[in-house]
Amino acid sequence: MVIVYRSNTGFTKQYAEMLAKAEKLKVYPFAEAQGRVEPGEKVFFMGPLMAGHISGIDQAVKKFSVTGACGVGMSPATRQVLDTLTKANYVPNAPIFYLQGGWAPKKVGWLKRRMVGMATKSMRESLRDKGSRRTPEEEAQYQMLLQGGSFVAFENLETIREWMKEL
Repeated sequence: MVIVYRSNTGFTKQYAEMLAKAEKLKVYPFAEAQGRVEPGEKVFFMGPLMAGHISGIDQAVKKFSVTGACGVGMSPATRQVLDTLTKANYVPNAPIFYLQGGWAPKKVGWLKRRMVGMATKSMRESLRDKGSRRTPEEEAQYQMLLQGGSFVAFENLETIREWMKEL
């Protein structure tokens, strides 16, 4: 198996490289994977979320033998996020995983910053209104939405690593 990924701000790349190192797998950015991935070789695809869709998943499914996929987004990892992701992304006969990455407003253009701002407005307002009643996790999420930040952590890969061991 090899890992193929797309990354906009670096969070997906960080996860892909951590996973590849831990599982002793080759890892390629999507743009470099064609010609390096053998026909029929199993691919675990990772990509950033854009409006609930794993960026690049459709092209990856057409070009490679995708046996698993992972979306990386800003929201905390919950069952609801994973269910929504699974419904919005079609990967035949393959599980879909989710990892919380982060937000790097200085690494994207003004249009994307504006789109993310509109998409996260209600979440920011809800967290703001909680004030001092925010949990430490909610405070971290609120600060990440306001200023940027990362939730990338090796421990977050455990579910994917367990699945890979079962293959």
